[in-house]
Amino acid sequence: MNYVIILCSAVVLIVIVFACSKGQDSTKTEESKTPVTIPVENVSPTNDQLERRKTSEAFCTSNDIPIYKNPNALFVGAEANVNVRTQNEVVDRACALFFMGLKSEGLEEKHLGPIINDFGLLNKFSPKEKEYALNKSPSQQETTNANWRYEGLHVMLWALGYIENLSYPDELCNVADDVKVIHDLTESGFRKNAKLRSKKEILDQADLILRLHWACVNAQIKNEEAPGNLNSSIIIERHYALNWLIKYANQNWDDVSTDT
Repeated sequence: MNYVIILCSAVVLIVIVFACSKGQDSTKTEESKTPVTIPVENVSPTNDQLERRKTSEAFCTSNDIPIYKNPNALFVGAEANVNVRTQNEVVDRACALFFMGLKSEGLEEKHLGPIINDFGLLNKFSPKEKEYALNKSPSQQETTNANWRYEGLHVMLWALGYIENLSYPDELCNVADDVKVIHDLTESGFRKNAKLRSKKEILDQADLILRLHWACVNAQIKNEEAPGNLNSSIIIERHYALNWLIKYANQNWDDVSTDT
């Protein structure tokens, strides 16, 4: 495949380009411009919801992150009521995000075409992703948004067992390492070696990111810095990806909301 040599070289440069593009763009994604705070009051939580909240709040407390006080609000779905995405759905999503990141780095069209074909991406892209993938002159904002989706790819790699833990969200993911996982295995190998995490593990992370996002929004409302040295843009991207994984409000990828 002609793109392999170029892609291997690109991986070396990705971290620098990615870090620079994120550091320079203060607007980040469209989601970060308009935080959403929609309290859902008077929830009667199940035991697993209560235990999950307890664990997440302990994490917040240990990192000096404020806790949402209302005991009857701010929960992810109960385990019995949530159906997470299938392993194949998550593999397909990871492959699409892999491409989105590479295109956002400026990989030439002559190398992007073979990736689309080899990974069967036209059937994996969301409508907006497909529009971006086939657009030879996307806007700077579209490219910035696509670049930030690397953080979503990082979540997918974790969900599929390729990353052991989701690190504390104060530093950008290692783009070169994440891209290398898929590039080295190719689509078939990546799918074959994937092992989707349990529903409990995914819901645990979804609950934690919900509370971290609330803390960031709360700080923003008060014109304060994000607590605990959190990177609010990383939080948003993880929240987006995890809400998709747990089928929050049954929303498709392009329409996922990150309510707090």
